[in-house]
Amino acid sequence: MPTRRLKTLQRRVRQLESRFLPKVNPTGLYSQRQYDGVRAYVVLTHAEVESYVEDVAQDILLAAKTRWQNSQRTGRCIAALMLYGARSVQPPKAVVRQTNNDTFEAHVVRLLSEHERYVSHDNHGIKEKNLLSVLLPVGVLEADLDPVWLATMNSFGGQRGAVAHNSVIKVQTPPDPQQMRQTIADILLGLETLEPVLLKLKRK
Repeated sequence: MPTRRLKTLQRRVRQLESRFLPKVNPTGLYSQRQYDGVRAYVVLTHAEVESYVEDVAQDILLAAKTRWQNSQRTGRCIAALMLYGARSVQPPKAVVRQTNNDTFEAHVVRLLSEHERYVSHDNHGIKEKNLLSVLLPVGVLEADLDPVWLATMNSFGGQRGAVAHNSVIKVQTPPDPQQMRQTIADILLGLETLEPVLLKLKRK
């Protein structure tokens, strides 16, 4: 059963499909106005999927932070953050020289805050490299991510980039509406498959 957040994404995608995608033309030919609608669909659905991924990562971080504050339990999210932390942490030479910023608790709080900031401000995309940078540090394992789905995310991210950063004069092949519809359906199915993993991370 999809979560409320995923249902919101699915509903939003249906709205965008209804608003921007033309009915399938057996000839495969569409007007310039219809192609512009497909381009809008690509950009907007990309934004919605990116927002979903960032939201669920933030939820996992918040759950880990709450769990740490309430019971000093680390769990898989904090363990992953320590593994993927940007800088190594060296033990102090002596306890008396240890500052408040050097304590284990301070490092845990810093790692949570740094990744929260990365997810909310520094992530810009849904390609494989973006997904790994967002999800692995919150505890998702490489084995949890389907390679075919990642390839679809890579392809869609590239298509979004081509649409968003190029004039129609430079884009030689306009996006096919039926292909875009199927691509988004595959992406949503992949997210639904991944959701049990994400929900489990919020609890452990």
